Amino acid sequence: MEMEQSSGSDHHPAPFFPWDLLPFALQESILSLLPVSTLALCQSVSRSWRSTIRSPTFLSSLRPRRRHADDLYLILFTDNFSRAAAYRPSGDRWLTLALPPSLFSPLASAGGLVVAEDDCGRLAVYDLFSGASLALLPNMASVLQPYALALIDEFPWPHYTIVAVSTGDRVYSQVFDSRSGRWELKGQFPGRFAVLGNAVLLDGLLLVLSQGPDHLLTFDPIGGEWNLIDVAMPPVVCSHIFDFENCLFLVGGVEEVGCMARVGIWELDWPKKEWRLICFMPDGFFRKFGGRRLDHFETVARRGIVCFYNTLDATVLMFDLPARRWWWPPPCDVITRSRMFWFGHAIEPRIDLLKGSNGRFPCHKLFGLGQCFTRAKENFVVPYCT
Repeated sequence: MEMEQSSGSDHHPAPFFPWDLLPFALQESILSLLPVSTLALCQSVSRSWRSTIRSPTFLSSLRPRRRHADDLYLILFTDNFSRAAAYRPSGDRWLTLALPPSLFSPLASAGGLVVAEDDCGRLAVYDLFSGASLALLPNMASVLQPYALALIDEFPWPHYTIVAVSTGDRVYSQVFDSRSGRWELKGQFPGRFAVLGNAVLLDGLLLVLSQGPDHLLTFDPIGGEWNLIDVAMPPVVCSHIFDFENCLFLVGGVEEVGCMARVGIWELDWPKKEWRLICFMPDGFFRKFGGRRLDHFETVARRGIVCFYNTLDATVLMFDLPARRWWWPPPCDVITRSRMFWFGHAIEPRIDLLKGSNGRFPCHKLFGLGQCFTRAKENFVVPYCT
C-alpha cells in the first residue's frame, strides 16, 4: 500500500486500519497484549473499545498480577504541591503525574497505593493513578512513636494491609487491615535498633532491613511473629533491600577511610546463608554519580529496575539488573530544579483500575501518556506508548 510522505521529512503517516472487521476474539487477543496504562487510554477510542476492555470476559482473561515493562513508573520527584515527575524506564522519558494536594510525606507504597501523612499529620491511603484518597486511617496504638513500615497491596483490590512498628528497647508491631478498618497490636521482637529500614514481601513474609545494627528480620503480618535471619550483613551504608523473581537483593555503599569508595549490589544465597556480590557500580558511572564526594544516596527498585539518587546534587542513575545495563536518564524537564523534592516510590497500575477508570484517569493524571494517545487516535491504529 502506498503511503503519503511528508515533504522534507521521513515521517510516514499510519495507514487506516479496519479494526472493526477483525473477529471479536482477535480484537480481544490484540488488546490483551497492551499495558494496563495503555488499555485505560484505549477506552476513549470508541464505545465498542470501552465495552470490550471493561467486559468481565476480557478482564478475566488478564492475569491479576500481570506485569508489563511499560506499566512501571518511578515517581521520583514532587513539587510539594500537586505535581510529580514520573520516570518511565521502558521509554526513557519523564511524565507529569497529578498528586492529591495533601500528599506530602509518602511513608510506604505497593502497586499504585501509597500511605502518607496528610497536612494534619494523620495517615491516609491514596491511589496514585486515580488520585483518590481511599481511607483516612484511625490513630495507631501509641507505642513509642510508631511509623508505617510497609504497605501490602492485596488481591482482590482494593484490599491492603499496613504494618507499623516502633523501635526502642524492643520492636513493637501493629497491623492495619482494610477489611476490618482497625489497627491490631501484633508481635514484639526483643532487639534494640536505631530504625527499621525498608521492607519487601516474599512468600507471604515481610523481610525487613534493620539499621543500627544492620540485620535482616522477617515478620509474619498474619501471625505477628518476628524472626532474625542468621546471615551476616555486608558492612555497607545507605543500605536498601529489594526483590526480583523471588530473590532478595541488597544495595549499599562501601566506605574506605571514611569516604564512599564503591556502591555494590548483593544477592542473598539462602542455602549458604550469605550475601553473594553481584556487581559494583562501574568506576566511570561512580565518579560521575558523585565518587568519593558521595555522602548519601537513596535507592528505588521494582521488577529488577534500580534507581540511584544522589541526595547532594540530585543526580539520578539507572540500572537494569537482568540486563546488567547502566544508563543516565535524560534530565527531568517536568519540574524545575528549584522546586524539586525527592518522592522516591515505584508504582504499577493494576488491572482492577480498568473496571472504573472510564478511560479518564491516565489522560488527566499522566499527561505524557495522553499526548501519545491523541496521536494514536488521530490515525485510528492500536495505541502503544513507547
